[in-house]
Amino acid sequence: MVYKIFIRPVLFLFDAETIHNFVLNFFSKAKFLYPLLKIIYAPQTRSGVIISKLKFTNRLGLAAGFDKNGIAIRFWEALGFSHVEVGTVTPLPQSGNDKPRIFRLKKDEAIINRLGFNNKGADEIKKNILKAKKYTGTDFIIGVNIGKNKNTAIKDAVSDYRICFEKLYDAADYFTINISSPNTEGLRMLHEEEYLDNLLREIQTLNKEISKSKSSSLKCIFLKIAPDLNDNILESIYKLTKKSNLTGIIATNTTVERMNLKTNITEQGGLSGKPLKLISDRILKRLFEMNPDNSLILTGVGGVFTRTDFDDKISSGASLVQIYTGLIYEDPGIIKKILRDNIN
Repeated sequence: MVYKIFIRPVLFLFDAETIHNFVLNFFSKAKFLYPLLKIIYAPQTRSGVIISKLKFTNRLGLAAGFDKNGIAIRFWEALGFSHVEVGTVTPLPQSGNDKPRIFRLKKDEAIINRLGFNNKGADEIKKNILKAKKYTGTDFIIGVNIGKNKNTAIKDAVSDYRICFEKLYDAADYFTINISSPNTEGLRMLHEEEYLDNLLREIQTLNKEISKSKSSSLKCIFLKIAPDLNDNILESIYKLTKKSNLTGIIATNTTVERMNLKTNITEQGGLSGKPLKLISDRILKRLFEMNPDNSLILTGVGGVFTRTDFDDKISSGASLVQIYTGLIYEDPGIIKKILRDNIN
């Protein structure tokens, strides 16, 4: 309540990206606050889940895009998330699209972003993750969301994903292949069978080669998909993901749809927040129907603000749930509120 009445109105006076970076940088440095934050915000829950030998202390994590460069990993652990997904990471650093590129839709409790995979590149982010891992608990899971550089042609995209996978292999607990951002031109073409089949096969082959050379287990790999897909494309994606023996699918990224918004806005980019929920839930439910043997692990993302939203994702087939925009419009206590009394 204090956040919504006093803090959020002040934060929302500033440019969205500027204040996001300020808050992120502040809490990445304010390590003396972490023990107190853990006492105040971390939930007491027994709802852990084991996925391909990875033990998540609870089912709630922070979605990719919030902490692109992995500078505040310890902060997310202190708040009570079971995992954080860093990135999207590209092989080379890139500045992303022109500013302004994040827009608040306050009436809709939503955000439009067209950041464009701005990040410091695979080498720098690897350092940040390994540094954080010296202090985080062994049960805190760090995923790495990987993509292609803007100037890499779609036909050469596999090379960028391979570079990221190799460079970050020792840092990541799991990987997510991002083919679904609407803010990198042509990226969503990778949903098409001719591209996706090759991409997943190449990455899984590389996974096997590296794990064999290191005498280690295969890395878990997820595929993050768009919400703006028809059933035919979705079924094709499901079959290719299963064929490639990936761990699962993350449903979904942001949407390019602009249906039933209260805010009059014409900005391009991906829409997240409450308006995304029904769209992403539809995709999640369809995947669940295609997955009767639970051979693929499903992660639900999109429009999660409350315990009810969380339960909707779980009942629609999700084993894990991630949030992003809900954390901005609610407060750090959202984790505890969502997971309170969640012991199943």
